[in-house]
This record gives sequence, structure tokens and C-alpha cells, in this order.
Amino acid sequence: MRISNSVTESETKKPQKKHIILKTVGILFGLLIVAALCIYLFVLQYPNLKENPKIGTWYRVTSSEMKSSDGSSYRAFFKKGSANKVIVYFAGGGVSVNEEMAKDETYNTKEIPIDILANLTMNMGGIATATDTNPFKDWTIIEFPYATGDFHAGTGEFKYIDKKGKEKILYHNGYTNYSLAMKQVMQLAGIDHPEDVLVTGYSAGGFGAALLADDVFTNYFPNAKSKTVLADASLLLNKNWHDIATNVWKTPVQIANRLTTNNITLDSLTSLHKKYGDQVHILFDSSTRDGDLAKVQNYFDTGVMDVNEAKADIYQKNLKTMIHEIKNQAGGYLFIWDGLPWYDDPRNLTMHTITATPHSFVNFKEQGISIADWIMNAVHGQLKDYGLTLVDKKY
Repeated sequence: MRISNSVTESETKKPQKKHIILKTVGILFGLLIVAALCIYLFVLQYPNLKENPKIGTWYRVTSSEMKSSDGSSYRAFFKKGSANKVIVYFAGGGVSVNEEMAKDETYNTKEIPIDILANLTMNMGGIATATDTNPFKDWTIIEFPYATGDFHAGTGEFKYIDKKGKEKILYHNGYTNYSLAMKQVMQLAGIDHPEDVLVTGYSAGGFGAALLADDVFTNYFPNAKSKTVLADASLLLNKNWHDIATNVWKTPVQIANRLTTNNITLDSLTSLHKKYGDQVHILFDSSTRDGDLAKVQNYFDTGVMDVNEAKADIYQKNLKTMIHEIKNQAGGYLFIWDGLPWYDDPRNLTMHTITATPHSFVNFKEQGISIADWIMNAVHGQLKDYGLTLVDKKY
């Protein structure tokens, strides 16, 4: 009888231990899920913008009407700085001007879903980051990620047939997103009367900065003592810009009607200069042989999305003309640079955009100054050109 009882007790204890182990594992797994959820909600995701936001905290700015090109939700980002100065900052990420580009998705179709990653991807260590080397680190930042294919300037729906033969809609919602976000920021953030305002962006965002600077200065910050706009890496020639803005993007008529030539950036900045004169500091920068812009320019010229050194020669020639036009029509100042390769490509192509990268804070040997310091000097009324002779350099 004793042996029989002993076996029974041993057999009874085994499932009890197994149950305890499983219960412990379950609790640990649950705690991990809770921890991961807390990290996601309170670290990786930003809180929604609220009244009287804290200085130095990133917020998301969104509404049900804001959407990306595929119809998914869109949000802008906001951080209040300790200085009474504001950067309105537009991100780049391709463009769509027709059904072929819509179909090939030559643009960011949606935002990265995790806020902190979307923000880091947009900034990439450039002038919107709070590094010690950044002269803009204490400024308020209003950021517009790019996911609408319209240089941040559209309000419409573009229907097209995708590669699978399915009808789709590309929501060119850039201007709508921008307007709704700015309305929220102005209502909640307490930044109505900044001393200095810089409207800028890189690549597609540089075009956006040129297109929307008048809107920013007129509707949101008319009393800023210093107004500056910088278009970084934003030179593309297309004789149909007005038609694209009007019929593809459904850009507001007051913006689209400024587009009268094949140079969307020049038209926008020239119009701004005619309206504001020297009250607005107009800046433009570009590398001499921008590989990405040379590729898109080739598509506009020939229908082929490809690039080689001959196409970079064309870009360099167009840039030389742009320098003359910016100086004489838009009263602007330029920073032309080279020395940074186009990705790891061994050909004579140069890097596309700079203000969203740490290169912003490095002094160029030829110019003896960094892009960031050049911009800051311009904000303070110290306007100067750099590197203009590089367009005559033989590569």
C-alpha cells in the first residue's frame, strides 16, 4: 500500500509542475506583450498634438481627412523649440505626373507607420535634428512627410489602371494635408508670432517649399521679422507643369497659375520675389551633377527613367542656366556644391539633396562654409552666393 501511494503522489506532482511552468511562461509572455505595447505607444509613437505642447517633445498632427496616396492615413509632425523661430519643412520622395508614373509608383505611396522611424527616415541627421552641431536645434519644427506624389501641392484624386489591370486612385492630397495640419498647429501650439520663419524642403519637398512658401508667409506667419525659403535639389524642367498641377494634382488655382514656363521652381520663386521683394530671402542649392534629378529629367525628355554621364552633363547645363535665372528673376542666392558621390556609383554623378543629411554641417573646401551656416546667415540677412563657378567644371 505504501508503494502504491508513493507512485500516485509522484504522478500527481508532475502535472502540477507542468502547470506552474506554463503559467509562469504565460505571465512572462504577457508581460513582454505589455512592455512591447507600452514601448510602441509611448516611445515609438508620438502623442497627438495638444494645446500648449511641451518644448522638445515630438507630436503627431493628423485628422480623418488627411491621407496618403493610397488612401491610408497621413500625419505631420511637430516639435516646439525653445527659440521663437519656426522651420516649415517638407520631405522628398519622388513624383507622379501621369498614369505611367502612378502605375510605376515612382513616389512614396504611404508613410512609415511607426512615428519615430518615419521621423528619423525623414530627417536622416539633417537640419531638423537636435544635434549640437545644428544651428537650428532650438527652432520649432513643423514637418510634412511625403506620400502624395504631388510636391505637397495637390487636392485631388487621380484615377489610373495599375499593372494588374485594376482601377485605382492616387490621392494627390499634399496641399490638403498641409493645410489641415497647419490649421491645427496654429490653433494649439502657440507659435503665432515667431521672429524668424524658414520654409524649406529637399527634393520633392524643395519643390513643395517653393510652391507653398507664399501660402506659409501670407496665411500663417505674415508678421515674422525674417522670412526665408530654401529649395534644396529642386530643378526639373517640364513644359507641362501648369497642366500637371491643374489637371493631375488639382493644385489650388492661385498656386498653379504661377506656373507659366517649364521651370516650376523658378516660376514659384519669381512670383514670391515679385510679391515680397527683399522681405523674403530666397535660397536655392544643388550639387553640380545630381544623379537623381538627371534621371528624372531624362524621363521627362525621352520617356526613359535612366541616367548616365551624358544626362548629368545636361543637368549641369540646366543648372548653369538656373543660376542666371534665379539671380536675375527671383533675386535669389545659391549654394552649388560637389565632392559627394551619387550613392556608391563610380560615374561622374553627384549626391542628391543635402539638408536632410549630416553633410549639412560640414564645411565644403571650395566654399569654406557649411550649408547650415549659409542658411543661418541668410536668415540674419547675410546673403551670399557660393560655388557658382562649379557649373563650368569639367568632370
